[in-house]
Amino acid sequence: MRNFTGRMSPHDGGDAHSATIMIDGQWFRLMEGNRRVGAWSLDDVLVERVTVFRFNITLDGVANTFAPDDPAGFAESVNVVVDLRPASRFGLGERVRKAKEELAAAHAAAADED
Repeated sequence: MRNFTGRMSPHDGGDAHSATIMIDGQWFRLMEGNRRVGAWSLDDVLVERVTVFRFNITLDGVANTFAPDDPAGFAESVNVVVDLRPASRFGLGERVRKAKEELAAAHAAAADED
């Protein structure tokens, strides 16, 4: 079982609160403090990455935003990936491409100095 802590806020404008999401096999469990909110099959949970650090989670038709303390681990556990194509939603593809070009140029410059 993997536990993910973070802040959950409802889309209806309510206040954000501490939440723990537990993912165990095919189960998605939500806790607020010591109170169990519910458990759902992962097949019935809709998770969409809206930023690098936030996810929209729809449970029984109710949408919430979850900001986990470990966004990469959470994304991996619910099989949500970051789109690295050049025109991706977060622009990560373009940033990765530029970083690779800069790294290659630095290696080439270092090789020329030797």
